[in-house]
Amino acid sequence: MDQPKSQPEVKRIFANILVIFAALTLPGLPGLAWSLFGWLHIFLPLLIFFYLIKYGMSIGNKFILAGTGLALVAGMVTQSVDGLLFSCSLMPAGYVIAQSGLKGDSPALSGFKGAVTQSICWAILIALLSAREGLSPYGSLINAVHSSIDALMAYYSQSGAIDAEGMVMYEATLKQMKMVITLLLPSIFISCTFLSVWMTMVFGNRLAIRFCDRQIWPSYRYWQLPDKLIWVGICCAVLAFFPLGVIRSISANLLILLSVVYSFQGFSVCVFYMHKWNVPILFRSFVYVMVIFQSFGTIVLLVVGIADTWFDFRKLKKTEDTPETGPKDE
Repeated sequence: MDQPKSQPEVKRIFANILVIFAALTLPGLPGLAWSLFGWLHIFLPLLIFFYLIKYGMSIGNKFILAGTGLALVAGMVTQSVDGLLFSCSLMPAGYVIAQSGLKGDSPALSGFKGAVTQSICWAILIALLSAREGLSPYGSLINAVHSSIDALMAYYSQSGAIDAEGMVMYEATLKQMKMVITLLLPSIFISCTFLSVWMTMVFGNRLAIRFCDRQIWPSYRYWQLPDKLIWVGICCAVLAFFPLGVIRSISANLLILLSVVYSFQGFSVCVFYMHKWNVPILFRSFVYVMVIFQSFGTIVLLVVGIADTWFDFRKLKKTEDTPETGPKDE
């Protein structure tokens, strides 16, 4: 199904192109503009997704290409090519998620495709910047983190605020922190792609229902990860405890990424019961904020998400009201 639900009026064509142009250009401008508009980057995949769903792949793609062309010209004029490249690196994920959704893929498969696409785009961008500058941004970040930790160690060593025995333990802790950060930094980067894709899918599905009169995936409260995925997490948890070099590093990073996606499933369980119990919107929003931004709440979401694999808290596997036939509203 690639038929647009609404045909744009002539007077709206330039407005749509201008929206794409502004979304790509403003966040990429250096200086004050970055501080004011840099946060718009997180909504770029969502914007691409919405245009493709609302106008169809053909018309939506014309808007996107026209806006991108204008943004490239403006980037060369304002010499803000680096920021524009980063903005453009977020666009392919929106395309892939939209195409996957229109094909009827499950939320888990669409999210996986989007996350892989986003990760590859960022890897290509880092490679291009490294080739141009002769220095890897990723390596520079690691060096900056290590330098900060070394400076902190030197400060406390010279200040005399900690006794000799405590200083030994403190230095050992900071050295261990350097190793852990270096080990887990890849999963931290990829977790950012997961979060971006998750936001694109959740909000994009809602926007499609409200403004396009179509539902790409079931309501978020019905989303569920494949049952067999939990065994990948179990294997990674086991391998992460063995000194197996590269295998241990890969397992630890995969374990972090799986923790993120299972937290998303735990949050869907939370949304399900908030809706089932008809909790008032204001209190419901307060609960959502608390469980997301509190570290303990995140741990609870992770535990609930993993437990839902076995206990099926929402009874999605035992009722005929499957995610595909569930109601649209959230």
